[in-house]
Amino acid sequence: MLLITLCSLIAVFILAFAGLRLIAPAIIRTRHKIKAPGIDRMEMVEIGGIKQALYIRGQNADNPIILWVHGGPGNSMMPLLHLYQYAWENDFTVVNWDQRNVGKTYFANDPAAVLQTMRAERVLEDVHEVTAYLKQQFNKKKIILAGHSWGTVLGTMAVQTYPEDYSAYIGISQVVKMADNERVGYEKTLEVAKAAGNQKDIKALEAVAPYPPSEYGPNYMTDLMTVRTYQSKYGLSVNMDLGDVIRILATPYYSFNELKNSFLFNQLHVFHDQGDVVPFLMEKADIRNYGADYQVPVYYIMGANDYNSPYLLAKSFFDEIAAPDKQIFSIPDADHMPFLSNKAEFDRILLEEIAPKLANRS
Repeated sequence: MLLITLCSLIAVFILAFAGLRLIAPAIIRTRHKIKAPGIDRMEMVEIGGIKQALYIRGQNADNPIILWVHGGPGNSMMPLLHLYQYAWENDFTVVNWDQRNVGKTYFANDPAAVLQTMRAERVLEDVHEVTAYLKQQFNKKKIILAGHSWGTVLGTMAVQTYPEDYSAYIGISQVVKMADNERVGYEKTLEVAKAAGNQKDIKALEAVAPYPPSEYGPNYMTDLMTVRTYQSKYGLSVNMDLGDVIRILATPYYSFNELKNSFLFNQLHVFHDQGDVVPFLMEKADIRNYGADYQVPVYYIMGANDYNSPYLLAKSFFDEIAAPDKQIFSIPDADHMPFLSNKAEFDRILLEEIAPKLANRS
């Protein structure tokens, strides 16, 4: 009877999973189908000598374009876009791009060969080439760049290196210097664990001290994942429950094979595929090196509970910025992905506070 019960549970799980992957994506696609004059296009484009994936959606192709530069490095937002993006598509054409050796781009090329090219300078040139492609395709003089996490470092590099390409910059969970983020985030997590009196957690966190290490080495990412585990536990990072995972698994935009190679299941492997980009971010990246004088409007959107990208560090640099327009927003009850954890307030900020300022700039 025990064996029969176990087999029955396995069968139910398999059927439920098959239904989730076969039925839910079709329903989502049908409910959010875009008609002319809109655009709904997944394509592979030759960027930087390799094929790179772009997914372009919006209700009117004449709307301003947002190039969404994802974080990680290696964390595509494409499989999550059904959870946050649809509300933006009346005002913007949104372009999700799987960066070099990420997601659909990973599977479209030889990952081992691409790994040899994984440098921050090369990915920056990819941003430039993607931008040029979108400007040409949509007959735009400028586009909006929105970066998330690692994408805020890459995005800042892009708008400061090629300001003529962009009508505005939106930094979501903005990073200034990753080493400072890690130090402050670690100290906060240890403080919260001590306040909770959880000796097991305190011991695990103290075991990785000093954190972060002064140099990137073989144990850096393992220690980082330990810190992230406890940050999530105490609501200081990305806080996903089983329901969130199920909703991501229902995505119509990634195959299950692509999901298996995403941050959802295989974070350390994803970091490995990013080559020299990861040590650049963890050890060397500092957006202050690109100056505080911006030729484009700058908007930061931060989660108040985010200690991957602490608000006060971003605010300190933001106060130095000189730009045609600038504003920083802190979203209560929001984590490192504020567009998911407090979607209503994020959407209000983007669509009611920022969008009206950008309507005539592209």
